[in-house]
Amino acid sequence: MVTVSILLLIALALAIGWGVRAAAKAASPAVEGPASAATAPRVALTAIILAVTAASITYRAVLSHGLQQSAALFIGVPVVLAIVVIFVANPESATGVACKAVTVGMLLSVLLLWEGFLCIVMAAPLFYLVAIVVSYPIDRRRRAERSARTLYSSLIVLIVAPMSLEGVTDLTTFDRGASAQVSKIVDASPADVEHALLDQPRFARALPAYLRAGFPRPIASRVERRGAAGLRWVITIRGGETFLNGTEPQTGDLTLDLEEQRPGLVRWRAVSDTSHMSHFLTFRESVVVWEPIDSRTTRVTWTIRYDRGLDPAWYFGPMERYATHLAAGYLIDAVATP
Repeated sequence: MVTVSILLLIALALAIGWGVRAAAKAASPAVEGPASAATAPRVALTAIILAVTAASITYRAVLSHGLQQSAALFIGVPVVLAIVVIFVANPESATGVACKAVTVGMLLSVLLLWEGFLCIVMAAPLFYLVAIVVSYPIDRRRRAERSARTLYSSLIVLIVAPMSLEGVTDLTTFDRGASAQVSKIVDASPADVEHALLDQPRFARALPAYLRAGFPRPIASRVERRGAAGLRWVITIRGGETFLNGTEPQTGDLTLDLEEQRPGLVRWRAVSDTSHMSHFLTFRESVVVWEPIDSRTTRVTWTIRYDRGLDPAWYFGPMERYATHLAAGYLIDAVATP
């Protein structure tokens, strides 16, 4: 049902654009020279307004189905936007107008829909890429007959639009499981490393610059000793989306239980996460292995296993993997180092 809804929205965008273009052709015959030049800005403005309106309707439909972390948002919305532009704007200006419409749409999402800064920054390159991929070939064929342009644009849409279904159904979703691993030499004995790993986690060290760009960050932690049930880490995390007025979402807790402990290894399993981190990825477990190099230095390897939270995988996967890789290195410095 969800897949059908998205495809219907794309078809509706095609119908809107085609209808507006046909109406414009019927209302005013083609002219060249100064009159045509004077009309072009008005056509471009109309295309931007219609494209942003269609994209807004698509956005609301995506939210209503709970697909705001899937490719239905990150590819489907710019596809709808570009489709309207292709059929409304002059062929010579389709790419430029599509990019302007993307810019207007993102600005409106910040001002009116209160989307967070980080989400906009992460998604912007993908939005522009999809808009250009759909509209640029049309500009390249601007000297072709109108019927050929229409057929060509429809073929491009048929190729790109299915990409918006990633994450919408099980059949169109790639494996979300991923991991990141970092090894470092720590100036401490194995016994001191083990003691640090079983103590209350400390996050006083500065985060890497990439993780300070707006990702959720730990601000506090505590250890719960539950008798026979073992240890539990509760890490309070804040942020992830900075809004126009500088505010961020409420804090949440990432809770991890000590699932396994033996000489040279501890494994923490995530049992819940109420922070905004769950918007980007879902933590599964942290596995820490250490081995002595000599009596005063230890090699520590920290592995984080998680599930990717955003689609498409080819775009957001490397971003999440890099962020998790930095986080693993930071945890060795901040938590495993006495």
